[in-house]
Amino acid sequence: MKSRTVAVVAGFLLTLALMIPVLFVLSRGAVSTNQFVLIVSGVLLLMLWTIPYATLIDPALRRAAGAVFGVTVEWRGARNSLSWTPVEATGCLSDLVIGSLGYLLIVLWFVPFAAAVVLVLWFRH
Repeated sequence: MKSRTVAVVAGFLLTLALMIPVLFVLSRGAVSTNQFVLIVSGVLLLMLWTIPYATLIDPALRRAAGAVFGVTVEWRGARNSLSWTPVEATGCLSDLVIGSLGYLLIVLWFVPFAAAVVLVLWFRH
């Protein structure tokens, strides 16, 4: 968990040090100041949401799913993909649900941003 925290914080710092200046240079003259601030705010909010999600929420969801199915669900392997043990004890349907868990975790990561977009669009009307 410590290495994941370090990686996410490093990603946040790289976003601040590299991506925001690059975004500024690329968008100069193409967007207004307010639009640029909105874009930068969205990028920073994405990073700030990713830090607690990757360090707290994702591991808790994996532990909860593992407790339900009696397996250890973790990210591992050469491709760092979602895997679990023991495979032979889970059964076909459980294997399918656990296999879809990675997609569910990604969808849950996007839920706050989808809600924010819906709220912004709703308030504009």
